[in-house]
Amino acid sequence: MKEHTVKEVAQLVGKHEETIKRWIRAGKFPHAYRNSDKEGWRIPESDLPRLGTLVTAQEYKQVQEEKQTDVQESTLVKLAYEAVTLSSPTEEMLNILSVVGIHRTLEILLIMQQSATKVKNPDGFIKKAVRENWSPSTLPVKLPKKQSKQLYDYTQQEKEHLPHQKEPSDSPRIPFFNWLEEQ
Repeated sequence: MKEHTVKEVAQLVGKHEETIKRWIRAGKFPHAYRNSDKEGWRIPESDLPRLGTLVTAQEYKQVQEEKQTDVQESTLVKLAYEAVTLSSPTEEMLNILSVVGIHRTLEILLIMQQSATKVKNPDGFIKKAVRENWSPSTLPVKLPKKQSKQLYDYTQQEKEHLPHQKEPSDSPRIPFFNWLEEQ
């Protein structure tokens, strides 16, 4: 039989954890037990319907389905990351991608696949894409080294609208004078 912690029941009912502990002391959960202070209270699933109108069977089922959906979504996020990067995500990256959701994760991974150059640091790329809210229609553009010191983080559309810089051949030439060779 499934058991719940005080925190889980509090979230399920929408009450504070201390309220749940008060209910335990008042006898609303007759089969609740505590093995140790460290483990805390365990409330059997059979005691939940005793709450009456506070937790209906339908609400309980809905919360369980939401938990199941979250597990399925995190599994899909992990599989998508592995398919694109050919490596397993770190716990931190899995947490970030789970928060943004499967739809946004797939968008970011699409952007990574469309990148003109191979992405050497997928985690850094994903963090920047989330932070700067990249979308597949605004791909990041790698600029030449001369321009990258002055221009960065431009999208393709922004780069096309920039005025073209003059070539170095257009600039006036200064004659070279070597005083060491002069005699």
